[in-house]
Amino acid sequence: MKRPSGVRLLCLAAMLAGAPACLLEEERPRVAIVVGGEASELESLAASELASMLEKLFEVSAAVGTAVEEEARAVILVGRPQSNPMLAEATGESWPDLSDQGLLLRSVGGPVPTLLVGGGSPVAVLWAAYDLGERLGVRYLVNRDVFPERRRWSGLPDLDLVLEPNLRIRCWRLVNDLPHGPVSWSREENRRFLRQIAKMKYNRIHCALWPAQPFVHYSFRGMEKPPGVLYFGHRHPIGPETIGRERFGAMEVFTNPEFVGAQSAEEMRRRAISLVRGILKEAKRLGMETGLSIQPFQWPKEFMKVLPGSEMERQLGDLTAGPGRGQSMQDRGLRDMVATIFRAYVETYPDIDTIHVGMPEHRSWVGQAAKAYRRLTARYPGPDLGSYDRLRKRARDRTSFPGGGERVETMLQGDLSSLWFFDSLLREKQLLKRPGGGEDIRIVYNGVVAELFPLVARMLPQGGEMLNFIDYTASRQLRQPELLRQVPPGGVPSTLIFTLADDNVGVLPQLATGSLHRLTQLLRQNGWAGFYTRYWTVGDLDPTVHYLSRASWDAAMTPEKAYADQVRQVCGPEAVEPALEAFALIEKITLGLDQHGLGFGFPVPGMMTKHYESGGLSEAIRQDRQLYAEALRQMEEAHRRSRPQGKDYTRYFAERLRFAVRYLEAADAFGATGRALREGRKKEAGRQIELAHRAIREALESYAGVAKDHGDLGAVALMNEYCYRPIREKRRELQF
Repeated sequence: MKRPSGVRLLCLAAMLAGAPACLLEEERPRVAIVVGGEASELESLAASELASMLEKLFEVSAAVGTAVEEEARAVILVGRPQSNPMLAEATGESWPDLSDQGLLLRSVGGPVPTLLVGGGSPVAVLWAAYDLGERLGVRYLVNRDVFPERRRWSGLPDLDLVLEPNLRIRCWRLVNDLPHGPVSWSREENRRFLRQIAKMKYNRIHCALWPAQPFVHYSFRGMEKPPGVLYFGHRHPIGPETIGRERFGAMEVFTNPEFVGAQSAEEMRRRAISLVRGILKEAKRLGMETGLSIQPFQWPKEFMKVLPGSEMERQLGDLTAGPGRGQSMQDRGLRDMVATIFRAYVETYPDIDTIHVGMPEHRSWVGQAAKAYRRLTARYPGPDLGSYDRLRKRARDRTSFPGGGERVETMLQGDLSSLWFFDSLLREKQLLKRPGGGEDIRIVYNGVVAELFPLVARMLPQGGEMLNFIDYTASRQLRQPELLRQVPPGGVPSTLIFTLADDNVGVLPQLATGSLHRLTQLLRQNGWAGFYTRYWTVGDLDPTVHYLSRASWDAAMTPEKAYADQVRQVCGPEAVEPALEAFALIEKITLGLDQHGLGFGFPVPGMMTKHYESGGLSEAIRQDRQLYAEALRQMEEAHRRSRPQGKDYTRYFAERLRFAVRYLEAADAFGATGRALREGRKKEAGRQIELAHRAIREALESYAGVAKDHGDLGAVALMNEYCYRPIREKRRELQF
């Protein structure tokens, strides 16, 4: 007797367990996925990804080739007319006029059901394949795909769609420098994230690099750039008492896993450069444009020894210096320093498409502003911005910005000095020339004060762009709609920084999708090219990432529709109502924290001890804790109702919300401890410190238990140091 194969035994076991009967491989319908013989790598990737998705979705056998097998029950033609002859023959004269980002999904007649999956460029073909996957039920999250239960083949969908984006630039920031963000991601975590956002049709990334980091090296006037540091020089030890210790592997001090074991500054630098090169290479492989964001007006403070006139910069960690307040824009040493920094990045990463020149967050080079304004307006005449004094007044009148109108005026003055200086340096040194030849690297001016939009638009070299930062959070940007209507003239692509989660709120769960929705509408209405994301931990942001990916192609998309779609497909219809209620509460909290909580959870030393000194939480933050508690209750209900494939999704949100509740309780109890001690009530202080200790432990245990990546673990590490350690030490002190 012939023994049953392993596949047959698995099918029998599944049927006995009550699962739908499965087909043997030779019995499954065959789907032919056809690419041209000269298909590009991206088109071949699209075909292989389609084959993989179909076999996970259906009881089919999907094969990629350049011809149709006789046994095929359905045919999918992948590519463009110029790369796939069969697709060209099937479309004839009916191929639409697609942009380089346009997608086509079209059913065509014939003896075998056939579907065209095409696009206006190779990467658009890849997006079309992923778009088809979504229409068949797949949902892409920031760290994984979620498939519906595998089902019998019911044939190809009947489609006739031509899709074009309504926002052409959809960019993600990577690297940066706070430990709870992507600077802590390993090479594989970066690759995983890039693959996921490619599936959601994001089309650009930029690596935000800071002056004191080890991602570039140069020398100036005989002095080598000092060894680089991460996290603005802050250290977060991992020891036996670290909560979540088992999640950190061999680390003794928290860092990016790629850097564990580096024995020297040179080895650290090699690993750091290799990491960024790997990120850029993977993004290119997936059809994305790539860029670097740099700050050429800042350098490690050690260079002050060889650059007279430079001054310390106000920045986290006090690691950098920049031009002195009145330093001449013609200072030869200053010009050589900035050119050296800029060319070092270009030569280290020569294949980038764009380089973003960032203005310092805290401007200090203001003494040359009036002279710079006269020179710039003389060289780039155009619509009159008024006198220098009128321009300063307009800046001072923008009082809603954090720090008030005086800070906006300082930003204006600093930007004028930097812009004239850098514009003249570009021409003198030909800084944008690509090593080895080819087209110049395109420049993006990043974060120039809004009052100078029209001037910067006239200054940009061919292919240049503007990246604009109007305010720290999405809701604060909405208070300045007049700036969103001030689009640079002449067709200059202009993008807006979308703050998905703000570092001033920090470690607490945030959702700003409602505000981002209104910003997205304003961008469309006023001709902006798109957006760049700003965020730290990405795990909370699955709903927002999904909304932005859909809304960039469908102007009718709303946050509620996007949320419901994601939760329904990932967790099942029963989980939708409580999950959306939880998300609505988190958005309500986020809006409130924009008003009364900026700086509350900023991840720096003192983030917990400040509550000890102040006596506890404000009434507004206590109300936020109650809202987090209600959101937790709703998310636990969504978790209870979720199908198995979605349990990880709801569990992550539930534990993040549990963290928020217990973190705020710890802060309040630590504040009560300090208050009781100052009033001489030592017994009450002992009771409160026990409450704080228990709460912070439970908060960090909840977070560590669901950490998705080393950004999450960075948050746990820094809070062990800045939150748990001071509570633990105060508790020990009060036990004696």
